Amino acid sequence: MFQLPGSIKTPKDFLGLIEKKYLVLGLLSFFSLSALTIYSSKPLQKLISPLIPFQRLETLKEDKPGYEVFGFAPYWTFNKLSNVDFSTLTTLAYFGVEVGADGNLDKSSKGYETFMSPKATDTFKKAHNYGTRVVLTLTQMNNPNILALMDDPEAQSRVITQAVEEVKNRGIDGVNIDFEYTGNPGSEYREKFSKFVDNMTKWMHQEIPNSKVTVSVYASSVKDPKIYDIKALADSSDGIFMMAYDFAVAGSSNAIPTSPLYGHKEGKYWYDVSTAVEHFLSKMPSDKLILGVPWYGYNYAVEEPKIKTATSKGYYTYYKKGKRTYSQFIPYKSYAQTYTLATNNITPNSDDITDYTEGFDEYGKVSYKAYYVPSLGTWRMIFIEDQKSLGLKYDFAKEKGLAGVGMWALGFDDGKTEMWSLLREKFGLKDLANNTVLAKEIR
Repeated sequence: MFQLPGSIKTPKDFLGLIEKKYLVLGLLSFFSLSALTIYSSKPLQKLISPLIPFQRLETLKEDKPGYEVFGFAPYWTFNKLSNVDFSTLTTLAYFGVEVGADGNLDKSSKGYETFMSPKATDTFKKAHNYGTRVVLTLTQMNNPNILALMDDPEAQSRVITQAVEEVKNRGIDGVNIDFEYTGNPGSEYREKFSKFVDNMTKWMHQEIPNSKVTVSVYASSVKDPKIYDIKALADSSDGIFMMAYDFAVAGSSNAIPTSPLYGHKEGKYWYDVSTAVEHFLSKMPSDKLILGVPWYGYNYAVEEPKIKTATSKGYYTYYKKGKRTYSQFIPYKSYAQTYTLATNNITPNSDDITDYTEGFDEYGKVSYKAYYVPSLGTWRMIFIEDQKSLGLKYDFAKEKGLAGVGMWALGFDDGKTEMWSLLREKFGLKDLANNTVLAKEIR
């Protein structure tokens, strides 16, 4: 395991040492030129201590036999986790606690309140009883806050210290870093974010043996890097969670799958999961990549019930006021629906549904439902991951030698055991022999 020089006691010492690296390198000139050469490694693998060579971290699969099955548990679904099969789930990622621009964790949030609740304690204990790792997701979705944090070494030291304290105090097993930046701030911030992850991982490992640090990134992060240098992040963390979804969102102009497996090379879709994985594997080892899949879909108002049809924005109504006639635009809503809601509420026998049909996109390899809503005078269409489409994605992950798969999100399967039956069929049950998680006590 990575060991720190004795003088380094806190993350602040880490960052201070980084600032002094050029002075240290000057002192090293008294030593042999060969020693200098060893410690002047690639720019994206800069060291926390110039005196310690870069060490590639162990992959997820080396710590726990078999495939990773990584599930995010949002605080708002925490009352819907009775369905979770902990004998199959390898990591439960609690989602989440926000990190402020100043590096402080938001302890006034609902996310933190739920994280510290008796319900969470019981869930975490159950997970550990089955040998399932529990990690805390650190979140930030605001561009200015992310950049401010990356520009402030003191703030980074603060969040690293607080994250380690929370993991220690709760008796859990690490963190997932989910900073979702939109746009491209330049390579400077990719390097800063990579170094932040590197510091977090090394300090977490030093303070908590067998802990894990993973990073969530967009599926398009090689095509459009934003703040994510995939090679550097893979080198400096225990694993990368590819969010292989939201290729289409509620506001999309056309109704397409949110997670198409194929279709890009055929010119059907702007991008797809298989192409994204191909791009990632050109930058990182396959056994550190977790393929995240959606347990939800987007329900669109559409012009007609066909794949890639235009979405309907709404309609006009007209009314008179005095001698004048006025029009009012009534927008149709497109929205996300969980697997359970789409399965239970969209059926041939549902109220206000006619012309119900089901189909399968042979390019995206995703199932869909289409139906007419007489009261609104519009067609609707939803692409939803089911056993057929998820099975193809799980097989794809295995064929590519990936670390495993992950789900956004636990609780979206509320009451639907078939999702877990499929995971057991594809990935089996965990091997609990010598499992280090079993011995940890939740507090």
